[in-house]
Formats: sequence, C-alpha cells, structure tokens
Amino acid sequence: MKINDVEKITGLSRKAIRLYESKGLISVSRDENTYRNYSSEDVEKLKKIKLLRSIGAPIADIKLYLFNVMSLDELMDKRKSEILKESGKNSEKYRICESILNNTDYSLKSIDDFNENETEGRKSYGSLSVGIDIGTTTVSAAIYDIDNKEQIEAYTIPHNSYVKSGDFTEQSISIIMEKSEKLLYHILNSYENIISIGISGQMHGIAYIDKNGKALSNLINWQDKRADQKLTDNQTACEQILGITGEIIHTGYGIATHYYNMLNNLVPSDAVTFLSIMDIFAMKICGLKKPIIHSSVAASFGLFDLKKCQFMTEKLSLLNINEDFLPTVTSESIIIGEFKDIPVSIPLGDNQASFLGSVKDKDTLLINIGTGSQISSISDYRQVSDEIELRPLIEGKYLICASALCGGYAYSMLESFFRSYAVSLGIDESSQYKIINQLAMEAYEKEERGLLVDTSFLGKRGNPNIRGSIKMIDSQSFTPSNLALGFLKGICNELYELYSLFPIKHNYAVASGGAVKKNKLLKILLADTFEISVSDNTLNEEAATGVSLFSAFAIGKINFNNGFGEYIKGDDYNAASN
Repeated sequence: MKINDVEKITGLSRKAIRLYESKGLISVSRDENTYRNYSSEDVEKLKKIKLLRSIGAPIADIKLYLFNVMSLDELMDKRKSEILKESGKNSEKYRICESILNNTDYSLKSIDDFNENETEGRKSYGSLSVGIDIGTTTVSAAIYDIDNKEQIEAYTIPHNSYVKSGDFTEQSISIIMEKSEKLLYHILNSYENIISIGISGQMHGIAYIDKNGKALSNLINWQDKRADQKLTDNQTACEQILGITGEIIHTGYGIATHYYNMLNNLVPSDAVTFLSIMDIFAMKICGLKKPIIHSSVAASFGLFDLKKCQFMTEKLSLLNINEDFLPTVTSESIIIGEFKDIPVSIPLGDNQASFLGSVKDKDTLLINIGTGSQISSISDYRQVSDEIELRPLIEGKYLICASALCGGYAYSMLESFFRSYAVSLGIDESSQYKIINQLAMEAYEKEERGLLVDTSFLGKRGNPNIRGSIKMIDSQSFTPSNLALGFLKGICNELYELYSLFPIKHNYAVASGGAVKKNKLLKILLADTFEISVSDNTLNEEAATGVSLFSAFAIGKINFNNGFGEYIKGDDYNAASN
C-alpha cells in the first residue's frame, strides 16, 4: 500500500513514517516505479512504534525491541522505572505501560508521537567505532562516526543477571554474555564500515576462568561484601590482608574476594586465573584462551603497584597468591584480537572510559553526580593524599579521583521525605523531584538565607562512621525551599572539599551523571562552588563512547592529546574554555 493509506490507518504523519524508516525501524520495499510499497507487517510495526512512542520510549529502545535484542517486558520495566522518577505511578504513560504488560487493548486517541526536533537520519556515515560498556545492571553501546566527529546512536539494555548465592552478590555471566553479544550483533548488522570495537565495564569484580578461557563461576561483583565477613579468628579477609601485607584493600575488590574464596575453598579446582567481566567478554568474542588485561582494570583488583604497573607479587605471596595465578597486565593501548574481522582493543575500566568520553584535555575537571559522586582529572604520576586516589589511564597518564559516598543519593533521601509526607496527607504517591527542584530554584533566585547541609549521610571514605547534619536553622531559614537548596549546595560542597586536596587546579569542568542532567540548578551551583565554568556533556553513554574512541586510537585512526578533545562536544564548552 502507499504512504497515504498508511497515514490514514496508523494516524502517523508522513514525516514520522519517513523518520522511522530512516532510523531502520521498518524496511520498506519499492515497486517498479521506485515508489514505497508498505506491507501489512510494516503497518503493524508502525502501530507498535506509535504506541511505544506514546509512553516516551526512545527510538533506540524501540529498535532493540523490534529486532529482538530487548524483550517487551524489559522495555516496559525500563520505561516504568524512568516514568516513576519523572512523574510517578499515576501518570497516563505509566498506566499505558501497565496495559501493555497486561496485554490490555489501549486506545491512543489523538496522541501525537512525533517530535519536531527529530529529523530523518543520515544514511551514509564515515568510519564507525563501536563501544560496549558492561555495567552493573545494564549493557550500553555507542556508535561514533570518527570521520564526521559525531555520535550516531547509543543504546542501553538491562541484563537482569543477579543470581541467588546465599549472602553473596553474584551475577550470571551467561546472561551478561548473551545480552552483550545480542547488542553487538545488532549493531554490526545495522551499520557498515565499522573499523574498531572497544569494551569497557564494571571494575573490581572477578570471575574465574579455565585454561580455555571459559568462565567457571558467576561474576562476583564490586557490591559483594564477603571480604567483610568475620572469619574464624574474628577478623575479616580485608583485616587479615592489612595485618599480613600492611596494605588497605576494600571489600568487593578482586584480590580481597579471591583471598576470602581461598580461605573458604570456593576457588574452582580448574581455575587458572580470575578476570573482570569485560575481559571475559573480550576473550569470548575474540576466541582467546590466554588473557591479558589493561592496568586500569588490574589496579581495581587491589595490591597493585601503579608506578611499576604490576601486581605487588611479594605481598601477594604472603597471602599464598602465586604470581602464576594472576592475569598478565599491560599499560599499552593494544589490539587483542578481532571479531568478525574487526579489531578489538584491550578493555578499559569504566571510570577511565567515562573520562575519555567526557572531557577534552588535561585542563578539564570531570564532575560526575549520580547515586554517588566523583571528581577526576588527568595527571602524570604523583603522590596523593589518602582521601584521593591515583588510577591508571592510557599513554602513561593517570586519573586523580575522589569520591563522595552519598552524592545524588542525598537528594533522593530528600525527595523520599517529601513523597512520604504527601502520601500521609492522602495524596497518591508520585515523584516530588519536580517540586523540590522548583523550590530550590526559588530559594536560589531570592538569595534567601540558606541552611548549611552536610550531605555525608553515608559517611566518608576516610571516616565511614561520620554522619551528615543540617545547621544554621532559625525561624526564617527553616523552609522547604531552603532545605532543598541546602541539600544541593551540600552535594557541591562535599565534592569541593575533596577538590581542595587535588595537587592541580583546572580552568573549567564538565558535569555528567543523571543528577546533573535532571537538575539544571545543580550545574549552576557547581560553577558557583568551584568558581570555574561548567559545561554539560551532550554525548550519551560516556563510558561506551569513551571506549569507542579508545578503540579508534588503538588502531591509529585518531590521536590522543591528553584527551580526545576534538571528538568531545558539550553544551557551552566553547564558552567555558574562553
């Protein structure tokens, strides 16, 4: 049938139909006169697309659903979670999600699904690099056009891989592998001229492999607390490591996890080493048996000598961990193999990859505020204080990092407080973020006397027992608006306190993370607190983007000049650098 008929049947505009075709959601045949000839299957797909767009599902997610990379349940669960944060359970979009999950017919009435800001996709691209980031709960991907210096697409799918393992925190490697491979295959089938593949993922966690590179265990991720459990001598594994080696190591770090497993006979008998989830995925797609890992990942396991770029073998031997059992480490930006004849670069840690996908150069400070918060910048090797950390980057460079345990979680505590009060009044439960954001902005614009809020509600890395506080309360300052503003300022102040320990200062900063993207006042307050210009990172999925650029660098396609500056674009970045 012709496009006029499709418009009448679906209620979609011609522009929207052409958009979905250009984005690859439908593939339309042409007749002898080269006119588009839409099939009944095309029409049904367009109806589904219209329904999914009505709940705000992004085109990238719809594409993954239509091509069986993401299930309908996964798509609805993801969108419901997003809607809950945006507007709560009582929104029309949330009800539509529930109806779709329950297979209930739902009339769309006159919903206009087309966003005028969307345009038909360009069909020809330059050389493309692909980045895959295997996170704690999701697998993300980014496709970057190296020649035209622009991000083409970004995807995120949940992997729902947690498995029951007593008191331990483990994840199914087979599920993560399946999701990651599906996403990668989809990208390779959708785009041509892919010249490189990069891989990143969650750090600290480990899984054991055999001599053939096959996983023998679940992934024991960074959230696992087994190394903090009391052993027979009433000490934890972490405490024993400190007593034996004199080195501090945190629970969830690979060496601490492995040491606990050794003491409790939990290491598989056929294991030859342990690896991160990103390295296991890289070995699988490249068909490798002998692992080699990047220093950015190795350092996250603990007991690693940054300057020598090697594990502290003498101290590890005191723990009866043999050097032969440890994976081989390199700091080089190498290609480790190929997948479908495409070079695959050595996997990078997600912190390093996110930095590379966010900042232009060494003069930039990266401020990330999500559930937690972190500041980081590029540096040469140098001694740092106990409150901050030095991590390997690439090309002989390092990251100086400092983290606040609370970050955006502090603001979520405030939102939960207001939401519970609304419920007690008989108001249906719904997100209060929009309201408290407005209150905070009102207080900021009026320059009211504020409250002094210390947001270290979960303690600090150097003092986990410390707790936050609210001060400067009087009869005029104790208002909801000042409270909201005080929490946001507290988040900024906690990061600035850490920044004051940095041995180098910066001309400007890039702010990233979900909390910053959803609250424009937070960016303003960061600029006020740090007294530098702050820009947004407009690229999606920073870790996947960063590792895609790294893979292009590893094959010699782009240069590294203390960052991938010319490929990073951000809102107000030019203004920030002037």
